[in-house]
Amino acid sequence: MNSTKRVFLLLSLSITLGATLAIIAPEPKTQQAIEWLDNPRSLASFSLESEAGEFTNQSLMGHWTIVLFGFLHCPDICPTSLAQLSRLSAALTENPGKHDVTFVFVSVDPGRDSVAELSQYLQYFDASIYGVTGNEAQLTRFANSLGIRFEVSANKEDYSVAHSIKFSIIDPEGVFRGRFSPDFDMPSLMRDFAAKLN
Repeated sequence: MNSTKRVFLLLSLSITLGATLAIIAPEPKTQQAIEWLDNPRSLASFSLESEAGEFTNQSLMGHWTIVLFGFLHCPDICPTSLAQLSRLSAALTENPGKHDVTFVFVSVDPGRDSVAELSQYLQYFDASIYGVTGNEAQLTRFANSLGIRFEVSANKEDYSVAHSIKFSIIDPEGVFRGRFSPDFDMPSLMRDFAAKLN
């Protein structure tokens, strides 16, 4: 076989293979900003505190709620996540199809974060964000319902707080419906959220 025929044959095979792969290879899925749960779940009964008073399952009824866990002495991750929550609040407010959404920041460090301090701190980000906390048992109960883990190691030498970094979405019936990460893309998240609400 001469070189011209060999080149022609190789080109033909490449074109055929490319066309075949284009037909049988699945199109890549559009990455969703929100991880919607296949099996949404009800929350265990809980009772936390805010500056406005008791925060319970009843406080979640009648509106969508986005919850973020953290603590006030967090040096970087929590402030960054709160700034994102503030931007999301502004984007939803500007959206013509605005739906009633409440934003909640839960401190897992009640030993240092009072409800008054929480409320004051959150003013720097967005006045619409509720600050809540409670005793360890109630915080654990609420966190477990949302698949959130946290640990406070309070000792004199090494006071440390660790917690999951996820935004949890609760629907107007108080059911945990989905979650998203702090590195979300705003247009994608708005699109995914609007699609679920419509």
